[in-house]
Amino acid sequence: MRVHAEHHVEAADVEPHCHTDLGQLLATTHGVIRVTTEDSQWLVPSGRALLLPPGVVHAVHSPKETRLRAVLVAPQMCRDFLPACRIIALTTLLQELIDAVARCPADYPVPSPASRMVAVLLDQIASAHSEPLGVPRPSDARLRRVTDALMASPADGRSLSEWQDVAGASSRTLARLFEAEVGMSFSHYRRQVQMQAAVGMLASGLPVGEVAHALGYSTASAFAFAFRKTLGSPPSRFRDQVEWSDYQSV
Repeated sequence: MRVHAEHHVEAADVEPHCHTDLGQLLATTHGVIRVTTEDSQWLVPSGRALLLPPGVVHAVHSPKETRLRAVLVAPQMCRDFLPACRIIALTTLLQELIDAVARCPADYPVPSPASRMVAVLLDQIASAHSEPLGVPRPSDARLRRVTDALMASPADGRSLSEWQDVAGASSRTLARLFEAEVGMSFSHYRRQVQMQAAVGMLASGLPVGEVAHALGYSTASAFAFAFRKTLGSPPSRFRDQVEWSDYQSV
C-alpha cells in the first residue's frame, strides 16, 4: 500500500486512464473532484473518498483548487471492499490512519507495526458508510445524449418529450430506456443529477439559496426538501466541512 498527496492549484483534468494492477482510494481533502467512469459519474467533496477497483478506466476533473490523498492498494488487499466503485465518508480515524500509513516505508516488513496499521486501515475502509453521490451513465447512445446533456446543464428543465429530437427516440422509448438502463424514471434521474451538482456547489461554499436558484428551484425550502429526500441529509451537511490538514511526511 502506498499513499501520495496531490495538489491542483487551479482547474485540472486527468485524461481517462486505469491502474490495472492496483485498487485506489481517492480522498478529497480540500475542494471537490468529479470522477467519470464508463458507467457512472461520481462527485467527491472534501471529507469523502471514492473507491476504485483495479482496472476501472476513469477520468478526473477538478473545477478549482483541490487537494487529494491517493491510496494505492494491491489487488490481494482489496478483494473484500472493492467489488464496485463506491463513495465513503471519511471519519477522523480513517484520515489519521491514511496519514499514518503515508509515513510508513514502502517496503515495510510483515509482520510489523506498519503492516498491522495497514490491516486496520483496510478494515475501516471495508466497514465505512457508503454515500449516494454517484449517478449512473447508460450504455444506449440515444439515452446517453440526454443524460450527458443533463450532467452538463443540471438546471435544464425540458420535459422528456422535449428531448426526443436530441435523442433520436420517442418519449415512450426514452422512458422505457431510463427504467431499463439506469433503474429509475426520467424525473428521478434528473433530480439525482441536480443533487450531485448541488453537492459540488455547496462544497465550494455557495449559500443554499444561490444553489437552489442555479438549479431552477423556486425557493430554498423546496430545494432543501428535494435534497434531503434524495441524499438523506440537509444541504448544510455539505457546507460545514472541516478540511483535512496536510500530513507531514517523515
